[in-house]
Amino acid sequence: MNDLYARLRKLVIGALGASSPLVMSRLLSATLTFGLPLALVRLLTPQAFGTYKQFFLVAQTMLMIGQLGLTQSLYYFLPRGGADRGVYVSQTVFSLGLLGIGFGSALYLAAPLVGGWVGSGELAHLALPLGVFAGGMLMAAPLEASLTSEGRIGGAAVSYVVTDAIRAASMVLAARYGVRVLGPAAIFWAAAAVSLLRVLALYTLLARRVLPMARPRWSMLRTQLAFALPFAGASLLYVGQRYCQQYVVSARFDTATFALFAIASFHLPVVDIVFTPISEVLMVDLGRSIGNDHRASLRHWDDAADKLASILFPAACGAWLLGPTVLPLLFTHKYEGAVPLFILTTLEIPLWIMPVDALLRAAGDTRFLFGFNGVRMVVTAGCVFLGIQLGGLRGAVVGGLVSESLARVVMLARGRRFLGSPNLTHVLDWPMLSRIAAAAALAVVPAWAVRLMIAPGVRMVVASIAVYGVAYLGLRAALLRNPRERMVSGAAAVGATEGCG
Repeated sequence: MNDLYARLRKLVIGALGASSPLVMSRLLSATLTFGLPLALVRLLTPQAFGTYKQFFLVAQTMLMIGQLGLTQSLYYFLPRGGADRGVYVSQTVFSLGLLGIGFGSALYLAAPLVGGWVGSGELAHLALPLGVFAGGMLMAAPLEASLTSEGRIGGAAVSYVVTDAIRAASMVLAARYGVRVLGPAAIFWAAAAVSLLRVLALYTLLARRVLPMARPRWSMLRTQLAFALPFAGASLLYVGQRYCQQYVVSARFDTATFALFAIASFHLPVVDIVFTPISEVLMVDLGRSIGNDHRASLRHWDDAADKLASILFPAACGAWLLGPTVLPLLFTHKYEGAVPLFILTTLEIPLWIMPVDALLRAAGDTRFLFGFNGVRMVVTAGCVFLGIQLGGLRGAVVGGLVSESLARVVMLARGRRFLGSPNLTHVLDWPMLSRIAAAAALAVVPAWAVRLMIAPGVRMVVASIAVYGVAYLGLRAALLRNPRERMVSGAAAVGATEGCG
C-alpha cells in the first residue's frame, strides 16, 4: 500500500510540478463543496436558489475589483523582494484591511441599489451579511498569495481546503437548521462568519511570523502601487467583461431563469480550480526568469500550458459525454432545460489552456492589460447583448465565447515577446497539445460504448467515468513524448525585455 501511495504521489507531482499541492487542494475543495449547490437546490425554491447565486456573484465581483491589484502584486514583488519581502506583505495587508472595511460598508449601504441592478429585491434584505462577507474576504485576500509567493505552497493548499470545507458545511447546516431561527439569511450569515475566520487566520500567521512583516515604506509603497493600480484598472475591466454575461442575464430575465443559466455553467469552476494555482506558480517562476533567461521562461510557459491541457481537454470531453445525463441527476429534472446551455458553455473550457493572463502580469505589462481590457469589456458587452437579441440565453453564451476566443488570441500575440518567440506558431507546443487533445477525444469512444450497454443512471455515469479515465491515461502515456527544445532568437530575446510597465 505504501508503495502504491508513493507511485501515485510521484505521478501527481510529475504531472503538476510545484503547483501540485495547490491543484490537488482545489480539486479536494471542489469535492468537499460540490454538495453545496446540490443540497441547496433541493432545500430552496428556484427563486431562492437564484438569490443565492446573485449574492455570491455580487460578493465575488467586489472581491476581484476591491483588491486594487495589491494581492496580485505579491506574486511580482515577493520573488524579487529579498530582505524587504515583509514590507510588501505589511503594505498589502494594511491597505486591504482598510479597503475591506470601506468596500464592505459601501456594499451594505448600496445593497438595495445593487439588488435592483441585478433584478433581485431580496439582496436589500441581505445587506449586512453581504457587506460582512465581501469585506471579510477582501481583508483576508493576501492569505494564500503570501503563502504561495513565500514558497509555502502546502500551507496555501491547506488554507484553500479548510476555507471551502468549513464554508460549505456551515452553509448546508444553516440551510437545513438555521433558517428556523434566522430565516433565509442564515445561509449568508454562515458564509460571512467563515470570511471573518479567514481574517483571523491571516493575522495569526503574521503575529507568529510565519509570514514576513516589516514597517511599510512610502517609497516602496509607491513602487508597489505603480504596479498594482494599472493592474487594478485592468482587473476592474476584466471583471466587467468576465461577469458581463451573468449580470446581463440576471437583469434581463427573472430570478428562476438566472438559476437555470447558473446551473448550466456549474462545471466551469473546474477551470478556476486548475487554472488559478498553475497560473500563480507560473507567475512566481516567470518573475525570476523573464528578462534574464528566455529559455527558462519558455520552459515554464510550456510546462504550464501542457499541465492545463492535460486536465482541461479531458474535462471538456467528459462534460460533453456525460453532461446530459449528469445535470438532471444532480439538480433534478426541474433544471433539465439547462442541458443545451451546458453543452454550449463547455466550449469555453479548452480556451483556458493558455495562461496568457499570468504571462502578462509576470512581465509587468499592466498598462497594456488595462487598455486591452477596456476594449475587451466593450466587445464582450456588444457580443452578449447582440447574442441575447438573436438567440436569448443561448445567444448570450455564444457571445461570451466569441469575445473570450478573440481576447486570448490577442493576449497570446502580445505575450510572445516575453518568451522570445518570433511568431504565434512557436509560442505553444502544438505537437504536444495535439497529442493531448487526441488522447482526450479518442477516450470518448470506449466510454460512449459503456453508455450504450448500461441504462442511464448513477451506475452508467460511474462506469463511464472509470472507463474514460483509464482510456485517457493509457492513450496519454502512449502518445507522450519529450518536451520540445527550442532556440530563442536573438532579436526576439532583445524585444522580450522591452515594453514592460
